[in-house]
Amino acid sequence: MKYLSLCLALGTALTLTACATTPSKPKTFDQLGQFSAYPLNAQTFRISFQADPNMSYGRAEEITLVKSAQTTIQKGFRFFKVQNDQSNQSQKPPRQAVVYPSAPSFYPYGYGRRYPGFWHDPFYDYPQVVNIDPVQVSYTIECYRDQKQAPQDAFDATLILKSIGQKYGLSPTGELLPPPQPPVKQK
Repeated sequence: MKYLSLCLALGTALTLTACATTPSKPKTFDQLGQFSAYPLNAQTFRISFQADPNMSYGRAEEITLVKSAQTTIQKGFRFFKVQNDQSNQSQKPPRQAVVYPSAPSFYPYGYGRRYPGFWHDPFYDYPQVVNIDPVQVSYTIECYRDQKQAPQDAFDATLILKSIGQKYGLSPTGELLPPPQPPVKQK
C-alpha cells in the first residue's frame, strides 16, 4: 500500500510536470519576420516584408502598412501613399494545402481508434489548412511632408502608428517600445 501511494504521487507529479509549459516571450516588431526598406528616390521607398510561417496574409499586409508608416516618420515625412504599380498588383496570398488526418483505422465504424471509449476526436478528425509558401508583401510608397502636398487618399503615418503601431509595440514616433515586464510578486 505504501508503494502504491508513492507510485500514485510520483505519477501525478510527472503528469502535472509534463503538462506545464512556460509561455514564450512575445516577439518585438522587428522579430515578426524579415523587413527591407530601401529608397528609390528622395521621397519614394520600397517596403518589403516576409512573414514567419503560418502568419495570415491579412496580418502580413497590416504589418507592412505599419512598417511603411514607421519608414515615413523616420525619413522625416508625415503622409504616404501606396503606389499602384505592377509589383504590388502581382502579389497574391500564399499557396495553401489541406492536410487530412491519418488514414482511417481497420476497425469497422471507427472502433478501436485512439481512445478506450471508442469515440471520435472532434479536433483530430478535421482537416487542417497549412501555408506552403511564406507570406511576402511589398509596397512602393511615396511620402509627403504635409497635407497640402499629399493626395486625398494618402495615409497619415502618425495616425497609423498611434492606432495600429501600439498593437505591435511601436511608439507614435516609430521607435520600439520596451516589452512589458511581468509583475513582481511580493510576499
